Amino acid sequence: MEWILFDKDGTLIYFDKSWMKIGLQLVDDFLTTYKADITDVDTAYESLGVIDGEIQPGTVMASGALDEMIDAFCEIAGQDVSTWAQQRSQTLVDQRVPENELVEGIEQTLETLKQRGYKLGIVTSDSKIGVDQFLEVTKFDRFFDLIISTEADAVEKPNPEVLNPLFYRYDVKPENVAIVGDNANDIQTGINAKLGLKVAVLTGVGLKEELTQADYIVDNANEIINLINR
Repeated sequence: MEWILFDKDGTLIYFDKSWMKIGLQLVDDFLTTYKADITDVDTAYESLGVIDGEIQPGTVMASGALDEMIDAFCEIAGQDVSTWAQQRSQTLVDQRVPENELVEGIEQTLETLKQRGYKLGIVTSDSKIGVDQFLEVTKFDRFFDLIISTEADAVEKPNPEVLNPLFYRYDVKPENVAIVGDNANDIQTGINAKLGLKVAVLTGVGLKEELTQADYIVDNANEIINLINR
């Protein structure tokens, strides 16, 4: 391996509960805005994975890509609500107050990988604002050679084009790139981009049964050192 790409939320840090707050707010705003077109609000909440005010693991609002959430919104509303959903989602993301609880030992892991000559990157569904805040708080900018964040109208994981900034800027083959993430979209990104190593971690929202396409499922991202030593 030459490059190791990390998801941020749920991988470098324990899953940021502010994302769940955003998801709940987005669902509430959607059902309020389009209530005239929705016959059964309770069923709509349940179909989106929201029960008793909590987002349930393994549902579209817990681990789905924004495109998947929007498809679910459109089906419930019986119309195209994609423009509204994209704009409202971006507004909520830009306004959020992030939480950054580091996975224990991750700083030393990143330090070790850099000392061994690996190039490191972040590939996240968070916005540039969120990533900049994370880097400012953690001072981890010294570790990363590449940051790929997600802005409005940009491609998202698991679309392999999300990794174009890596392959356009650096002379590296996909088989020499590893990806480490906490949900199925991270692993599917690795599959779609034909990356050489796909590692799932259990520090985020992904359920073990959803991560079976990973090459390895490990407790946390620190295990990447043992895997690449093999």
